[in-house]
Amino acid sequence: MDKLAADKLITEYTKKLFGFALSKTGNIDEAEELAAQTTLEVYSSLLRRNAVANVDGYVYRVARNVYARFIDGKRRGAHLSLDVDGMNVRSDEDFLQELINGETYSLLRREIAYLSKTQREIVVAHYYDRLNQNEIARRLNLSVGTVKWHLHEARNSLKEGITMKRELGSLGVKPIKFNTMGHSGSPGTLGDTSYFLAKRLTQNIAYAAYWEPKTVREIAEELGVSPLFVEDEVATLEEYGFMDRLAGDKLRTNIYITESPSAAFGDRTHEIYTKYAKILCEKYVPTLVDYLKNRDNSDLYIPDDDFNLLLWSVIPYAMGYKLLTDSNDGSDKYRVKRPDGGDYIAFAYVETDGETWGRLSYNTALYAACGNMTSGSAKDYPQASWQLDTYYDGRTGNWVNHKAEDFDYLYEFFTGRIDKTDTNIDKFRRLYEKGYLASDDTVNLIVVGFNEKTWKQDTDLIMNLPGMTDELRAIGAELDREIYELDAPLFPAHMQELCRAWSTDCLSNNATRTRVLEQLLISGVLTLPSENRKNGLCTLMFCDQLPK
Repeated sequence: MDKLAADKLITEYTKKLFGFALSKTGNIDEAEELAAQTTLEVYSSLLRRNAVANVDGYVYRVARNVYARFIDGKRRGAHLSLDVDGMNVRSDEDFLQELINGETYSLLRREIAYLSKTQREIVVAHYYDRLNQNEIARRLNLSVGTVKWHLHEARNSLKEGITMKRELGSLGVKPIKFNTMGHSGSPGTLGDTSYFLAKRLTQNIAYAAYWEPKTVREIAEELGVSPLFVEDEVATLEEYGFMDRLAGDKLRTNIYITESPSAAFGDRTHEIYTKYAKILCEKYVPTLVDYLKNRDNSDLYIPDDDFNLLLWSVIPYAMGYKLLTDSNDGSDKYRVKRPDGGDYIAFAYVETDGETWGRLSYNTALYAACGNMTSGSAKDYPQASWQLDTYYDGRTGNWVNHKAEDFDYLYEFFTGRIDKTDTNIDKFRRLYEKGYLASDDTVNLIVVGFNEKTWKQDTDLIMNLPGMTDELRAIGAELDREIYELDAPLFPAHMQELCRAWSTDCLSNNATRTRVLEQLLISGVLTLPSENRKNGLCTLMFCDQLPK
C-alpha cells in the first residue's frame, strides 16, 4: 500500500486502537504504550501489503497479536531495549551508565549522530530525557504513532550502525577545493556563490551530491563527518537554491561545477579557442577596425586621441554583443531567485593540482576574465557603463569591485559637479585607486556621447558596429560543436542541458575574446598602453556629456 493511503487509514484508526488498548489494560499509561505499539505494527504492515480486502478485520487481528505479545512481555518483566550486537541496550539508568563507561557507548553516540534529525530528537528525548511517547509527540508536534514508528526505525538503524565498520569516503580522505566560484546573473545582498561556499566543508558537501543525489547521512558518510555538521550547511544551501531536495530525502547540487581537467584536456581547449580566435582576427576584426577608422568619432572621448585605446575597448565589446546568435541558449531556466535578492546561475571550478598546471602548454592567467559587467547610475545621472576585466588592465576585484558609484564620481568630476575639496576627497581617492582618473587628472577611459533621443546601444557607434554574417554564423556553430563535445563528459546528467547552453555563442565568450586580444598583440594591431593608461582598458562609459 502506498504511504498516502496508509497514512489516511492509520489516522482513521488511531482513536479506535486507543479504545481497544484501554479496554484491554484498564490503565491509561499502559493503554498509551499498547496503542503506540499497535499503531506502529498496523502502519508497518499496511505499508508492506499491496491491498487489504477487509480493513476492520485485518486491523483487529494485528491489534490482538500485539496485545498478546504485550501481555507476554509484562509477564516476563520485559524492558524496552535496543538489541545491539547481541546485548540488550536497556533504557534503565544503570545500563546507560555501563555504556557511558565502555566503548559501546561511544559507538552508540556516533550512530545517534547518523540518525535523521527527527529520529535523533526522538531517541534523545526517549532514552536520555526519559519522556514517554505521548510527551515526545506533544514536544515535537507529532502523532504518537509517528513517534513509535521513528523509534522502531531508529532502533534498526542503531543496531545496524553499531555493528558496521564505517569507512571514510573518498572526500573524507582527499577533500576537494574550489579555486573559483562565481555567478551568471545578478548577485544578492549576501554576495554570490563564493560567499555561501566559502568553507571547505560546504564545498565538499556540495560536491558530494553533484554526480549522484545523496541523503544527509550518505553525504556525511562520504565526508567522514557527523551528520550534525552536514545538516545546517545543507539547510542553508537548500534555502538559497544551491541544492534541490528530491524524492526519498535525496539532495542534488544545483551548481555548475567544472571538474579538474587533465593537462591534455586543458591544452585541447586552448588549442580550439586559439584556432577560432585567429579566424576572427582574419574574418571579423579588420572589418571592425575599418569601421572605427572611417566613422566620425567626434561623439567619443578618447584619452590622448589614442586610436589604440579605442580598439582595446570596442573590439571586446563588439565581440560580446554583436557576435551573438538570435537563438535563446536556454540557460535562463537554471537561474535561481534567491532569498537575498540574487538571481543567477551558480558555478564553481574544482582546484587542479599543481602538477597538472605545470604540464599545461599555456599560461592560464592570460585568459582569465570577468564580464560583461554593466551598471547604471546610482544617482539617476544620464550615464551607464560596460566593462570586461582581463589580464591586461591593472584593475583588481572583478565584479565585486565594479561599482556604479565610481562612474557617478567620474561623471560628477568632468561635468564640474565636484572639485578637490575635503568633502570630496574620498571620491577622488577612489577614482585614482581605480585608475579612472590618471595621475594628470585626465579621464582614463573611452566615453561615448549620446543625446536625449539615444541611449547606450542606440548610439551611432553601437548601432553600426559590424555584426554576424552567414560565414561567421557557420564558423560559430562549428566552434560551439567542438566545445560541447569536449566539455559534455565533465558534467552529470542534470547539467547536460546547461552545458549545451553554455557551449552556445562561443565566438562571443571570454575565452575567445581574451585570445583575440592576445593574437592582436602578437600581430601588432594592438599595442600595450602605458602604465598610466592601462586601468581604462576594455571599458566604455555612456553619458550625455564628454570630458573636456
